[in-house]
Amino acid sequence: MIHILPRSTIGNVWKIFVKTSRVSTRGLASQTAGHTNRSVLVYGGAGGLGSGIVDTFSDAGWDTVSADFRANTSAKLTVALTPGQNWGENARLVCGVLQENKLEPKVIVNAAGGWAGGSIDAEDVSVIDKMIEQNLMSALTCAYIASKCLSEDGLLVLTGAAAIAEGGCSSGMVGYSVAKAGVHNLIASLAEPEALGKNRKVVGLLPNVIDTPANRHAMPDADFNTWTNPHIFAKAILHWAESGEATEKFPILENGRMYTFKTLVSGMNRESVSDYIDEVETAYRYELR
Repeated sequence: MIHILPRSTIGNVWKIFVKTSRVSTRGLASQTAGHTNRSVLVYGGAGGLGSGIVDTFSDAGWDTVSADFRANTSAKLTVALTPGQNWGENARLVCGVLQENKLEPKVIVNAAGGWAGGSIDAEDVSVIDKMIEQNLMSALTCAYIASKCLSEDGLLVLTGAAAIAEGGCSSGMVGYSVAKAGVHNLIASLAEPEALGKNRKVVGLLPNVIDTPANRHAMPDADFNTWTNPHIFAKAILHWAESGEATEKFPILENGRMYTFKTLVSGMNRESVSDYIDEVETAYRYELR
C-alpha cells in the first residue's frame, strides 16, 4: 500500500511512503491527454552510468525517475529499492510507483550492473550469483517494467558488453560472461513482434569500459583515457528518444539492435579523445586530464 502525505511545507516536495521502500517526488508533470510524454526511468540511477543519464535527460527538460538502493537527488522522483528483494518484487514495486504517479515512461534504461572475476571452480562461487543478479536480473526487472508501464511507442535500453558480444567470454569471469550473454539474448527475444506489445522498441548498449568511479576503483592500473564517459551513452539514448533518425553523430534507432561504444585516443600528444558508436563519431569530445 502507498500512503501519500500532504505536500511538505519546506520546498515543493511530495513525500510518498511505501511498505518496503521510500519514494520522493518533486514537481513531476502530469501525463494527461495532450501532454507530451517526456519521462525516463533509470534503473540504477544513482550509479556512475545512471547518474550521467539522469543528468543528461534532466538538462534536456525531461522528467527523470531513478530507482536504486540509494537516492539520486538530481532526479525528480526517486524510488529507494530494498536490498534482499528478488527481481520480481522490485519490478512490481517500481511499477506500482509509476502507476501511482500516473507515469508511462517514454524511455526505460537499465544502468545497473557490475563486474567481478571468478572461475567455476572457485571456493566461493557467490560472485557468480552477484554477477547474475546485478547484470541479468536487473535487465529482467526492466523488461518486466517495460511490459507493464512503458509508453506505447517507448524505448527500452539494456546494457550488455562489447567484449562478450564479440566472443570474449572467459573462464576467469564466468558469472559476468553468462550474465551479459543472457542480456544479449534477452534483447533479441524482446525485439520479436508482440514481445513487449504495442509499438515498443528495445536496444542494447555494448560498452567496452565505462569511465565510472567504481570501475576506476576496481581497475586502478588501467588506461582510463580509453574508457567511455557515461554522458556519451546518455546523449545517444536522448537522441534516440527524441528523434531516432540517423545523423553524422548517431546511428539510426533500430529495434533489437545492439550498439557498440568505443573511445579512441587521438593526437600525437594524446591530447584528446574521440568517441564512436558503431563507427559513427559523436560530437562529444573532452580533454584528457
